[in-house]
Amino acid sequence: MDGTILERGRPLSARVVWAVHQAVERGIHVTLASGRMYPLVEALVAELDLRTPIICYGGALIVEPNTRRILHRCGVPLALAREVIREARAQGLDARAYVGEQVFVDRLDPNRFNYDSLLRVNAIAVGDLLAHLTDDPTHLAIDSPPERTRQLVEEMRLRFGDRLHVTTGHPLLVEFSRPDVHKGTGLAWLAAFLGVSLSETMAIGDDWNDVEMLCWAGLGVAVANAQPAILAEADAIVPPVGDDGVAVAIERFVLGPN
Repeated sequence: MDGTILERGRPLSARVVWAVHQAVERGIHVTLASGRMYPLVEALVAELDLRTPIICYGGALIVEPNTRRILHRCGVPLALAREVIREARAQGLDARAYVGEQVFVDRLDPNRFNYDSLLRVNAIAVGDLLAHLTDDPTHLAIDSPPERTRQLVEEMRLRFGDRLHVTTGHPLLVEFSRPDVHKGTGLAWLAAFLGVSLSETMAIGDDWNDVEMLCWAGLGVAVANAQPAILAEADAIVPPVGDDGVAVAIERFVLGPN
């Protein structure tokens, strides 16, 4: 979403809305694949009139629009979630655990860099996140200052190896999931659920958490403002988000010439 279909500080482009509506009217399955929880994508789902299940939490949760029925869920194993929380504390940082549609943290401190971000997701301070968690969280993240986030992703990948999938799609978040859970596996599950073959899928992205999805799809498309790792993996590159790259991709590869 952010950086691919949405540009910070600007409303959804009318051209993008038109292109998505045209695709939906032709019977194409259009979905969003986001690191966000469903309540934070719901307004966009409504604006785009999407009817296909939505990939949330970077592939850990797939939700049916309107009914909000959960079709697929793969949480972070509790023991590993607790290890991530301890590692965050050792780094002097805060972890957040997503359980269903709620976000739990140790504290809400107005003096911390992540305070506004936590308010936006209605985070709940529980005092001791380690003690509060008793089941596998749906998703997990460490809040990081933006200048440190990508380096911290690399450090956490070394720290956890093949035990967790570590990525980012947000300036303040280092995100964790099971090693077999990412947007690529989410798209694969959804395609199988819908009876859509690999060759009939297209994915569009811009950030590190989109890499696996672009690699899995029959056609992986990057917007021109994407991170270098995404541009390197893309089968095609379209204009940046500010120039309606998603609309260009749909018009070029889905709708075709008039």
